[in-house]
Amino acid sequence: MEMLIVSSEQQKRLIMLFIRKKASMSDKALLNNLDAHQINSSVYPAFKQAFDLRVERISLPAYDEKVAKHQGGDFLYRYLSKGYICLGNYTGEPKPDLTPWGVRSVRMLPKVGFGL
Repeated sequence: MEMLIVSSEQQKRLIMLFIRKKASMSDKALLNNLDAHQINSSVYPAFKQAFDLRVERISLPAYDEKVAKHQGGDFLYRYLSKGYICLGNYTGEPKPDLTPWGVRSVRMLPKVGFGL
């Protein structure tokens, strides 16, 4: 299983994509194909146009959901603690677990996403 984080440092925004097996496409192909991913956020069209998008690939163990949730939460927390806003809803499979870092709930921004 793989979690992909596409982020823009200038906009301080990111999206998370979960893939059951390793993504076979390159980072460049993924960035060129962002229209294929439905993200429920009013600012997603502007995010896709950012010139500084980068991709981070995180391998998650498919056999242990608890460990996968913890690792996903670790990477997500690294971004959120720097002030990033995650576009879309706080969902995913596995849903990242932020409780080890003291986060009990995220701050929802209507029609945009969530942050700390």
